[in-house]
Parts: sequence; structure tokens; C-alpha cells
Amino acid sequence: MKTRLSSFLMLVALLLCTVAVVAQEEPSTDQAGMPPMGPPEQMKEVADMIGTWDVATKMKMDPSQTEWMEAPATATFSYILDGAALRMDYSMDMMGMPFNGMSITTYDREKGHWQEVWVDNMGGRLTMMTGQIEGDNRVMSGVDMWQGEEYLNRQTSVMTGEGTFEWTMESSKDGGKTWFTSMTGVYTKRK
Repeated sequence: MKTRLSSFLMLVALLLCTVAVVAQEEPSTDQAGMPPMGPPEQMKEVADMIGTWDVATKMKMDPSQTEWMEAPATATFSYILDGAALRMDYSMDMMGMPFNGMSITTYDREKGHWQEVWVDNMGGRLTMMTGQIEGDNRVMSGVDMWQGEEYLNRQTSVMTGEGTFEWTMESSKDGGKTWFTSMTGVYTKRK
């Protein structure tokens, strides 16, 4: 009887040890090792963008053009996804046609840079840009297409005062050796 009881107790002890080892090998449900969740802290850097802006836009599609086309536009910025991203809705008339675009901007904390995606009703494709915000300057760049040809695109925003900023889009068709300004905008926030 003692032998049976000893064997039984050893079996129970072995089972308890096995359960303890298996429990240690199961994935933990705590958040250790998980990247931070929720809105990146850097999204606070674009809080002053929230609202509706009037935009004095100038553009030219070809660097050889000497005259700029001018048109008023409207841009509305809002936080989306619980503050994890900034959405801009942009509208204007371009060459007598309605032009509507939208961008989504967020900070990729794992890569350490800003990301922006743009889409509009003329191009009908997504353009991805990345960049940095340093003080009052924000520079985003990426690759875009125009009439079947790839080119580099660089967009610079500079805060010029409370409720105003200037935006410039530059393009390069030679891999960044030379740049031409294709569009500008002076943004004024509505009160």
C-alpha cells in the first residue's frame, strides 16, 4: 500500500511539474514586448492643423511655363482613428473641373518618421510619402507618376504665423539633381 501511495504521489508531483512547465511555455497575455498602442505622441505636433483652411493655390504642370494658374481651395483637417492619424480633405476647381483630394498622415513610431498617403479624383491612385517635422518645417517626399513617367515629389510646409502656413510642392524628373516648383499654397485658418 505504501508503494502504491508513493507511486501515486510521485505521479501527481510529476503531473504538477509538467503543468508548471507547460504553463511557462504558453504565450503570455500581458503586453510585455508589444509596441506602444494608440495615437503616437507625435500626433500632438499636428494638433494646430485641425480645422478648415482657405488656400490660395498656384500651379503649373510644366517647368517651362512662365505663368501660374491660380485658384482658391479649401482644406479641412481632422483627427481620425481616435487621434492616431490626421485626415485632410482638399477641394478646388482645376482648369474648370472639380478637383478633390484626401490625405492621411500619421507618425510611424517604429520607423521614426512621418507617413502620408494622398489620393485624388484626377490621378485615382495612392501616392506614399515619408518625412520629418522639425520645428515649423515639415518635409515629405516620395515617388509619383505623371503621364506614365515616374518622378520624385517633395512637399514642404512652413508655419508662417498663427493660423497660416505656406506649402510648396517640388518635382524632379532627373532623380533629384534638379527640382522645379509645380504648386504652392498659402493656407489661412478660418476663425
